Amino acid sequence: MQILTTSGGTINFIPRENIDSSKSYSILITSENENKSVLQDLGATIGSASFYHTYNASHTFVEGEFYMVTITNSTDVKLIFRDKIFCTNQAADAYQINDGVYKSHGSTNDFIYYE
Repeated sequence: MQILTTSGGTINFIPRENIDSSKSYSILITSENENKSVLQDLGATIGSASFYHTYNASHTFVEGEFYMVTITNSTDVKLIFRDKIFCTNQAADAYQINDGVYKSHGSTNDFIYYE
């Protein structure tokens, strides 16, 4: 699963086949909540890192929603990568699904249990 912010971010992926600079690639990002395409890049620029590839998505996403990303080799019409995206502005290591929803209150109640 990819985690992006509301202003986009970098999608890191390992494709099913090698990325060839002589071929063209397309990227489709679909909202799972609305079941419609929110980003379609037919001439995607794919970067390369040590052992994986990258794509910079600069689209505005909705906080707390899920998306599906599909990367296709347009030249050979082959699917090379598919994954799910979750959008949040919280830090990934400190993410809490109920952030700001519940408030804890201190209590002086003591409970005594008898056997």
